[in-house]
Amino acid sequence: MSEKVGQISIEQWGQFEHALLKHAKSKDWDKVIKINELMITALTSEGKAKSRAQFAARQALAKTHALVLSQLKQDKDKLEIEMKQFKSQQDGLAAYQLTSLSGESDDI
Repeated sequence: MSEKVGQISIEQWGQFEHALLKHAKSKDWDKVIKINELMITALTSEGKAKSRAQFAARQALAKTHALVLSQLKQDKDKLEIEMKQFKSQQDGLAAYQLTSLSGESDDI
């Protein structure tokens, strides 16, 4: 059975922030997910903040987390638009290829 080692330091909450920003900037969403899971575990195990400094550090982390989620949503929306454009162009490309191939057989 594991024992609680102690309170997570303000610097450690800052490390979560830094990691979230770093991996979101590089769009490494798998690492963002892993950091998010670790962060949830840490927040759950810590419970309520026991000092103003801890509370402030967690608030800063929450703002960074919201910023990263917003960026993820924007990237997801952008990807959805690109996929729709790609799919709509596929029909036109297929028709062009069919026309092109039928024109080549007429040339023979």
